[in-house]
Amino acid sequence: MARYGEENRSAFIAVDLVRDFVDLKFGSPGAVNVAEKNLSLLKKIQERMPVILTRDSHIKNDPEFRVWGEHCLEGTEGSELYGELGKIRGRIIPKRHYDAFFETDLDSYLRNEGINHLFISGISTDICVMHTVAGAFFRNYRITVLEDLCCSMNPENHKVALDIMKSIYGIAITVSEKVGVLE
Repeated sequence: MARYGEENRSAFIAVDLVRDFVDLKFGSPGAVNVAEKNLSLLKKIQERMPVILTRDSHIKNDPEFRVWGEHCLEGTEGSELYGELGKIRGRIIPKRHYDAFFETDLDSYLRNEGINHLFISGISTDICVMHTVAGAFFRNYRITVLEDLCCSMNPENHKVALDIMKSIYGIAITVSEKVGVLE
């Protein structure tokens, strides 16, 4: 969080817009729509602010498979970024846990860049997005979630997760069209 007199510097984190969550194992038309909307926005902002794309990527027999079954296995198409997202100018952060900060270099990268505010989008609002928001909150970042650029595998959980994040982490929630140039 910026201290008095410090400049706010933002970055954009798109969480897990990977094939297994967009158009393969857990995919849906809503997820495809969200991924395409993210792609469109990221093309516009990639030159103006740091962009981070997290990529769920698991090892064989990962303990998470007990909950969700095998998905996003490292080296498979399910763990690859959807469509043209891999062409976006940004940093790709592979992750094995819901929280993109846990056991990755995300926090050190953001601090190196002087980032103190995060725009966050992605899949699934109630799982990896919410846990990444928690990770950001516990590291004192200001957080804005773009609700139209997120979705949940279970659509009913999307709004519930947004409400929970707003009430317990104090995040700002908006839609991409209201943010403009994302500054």
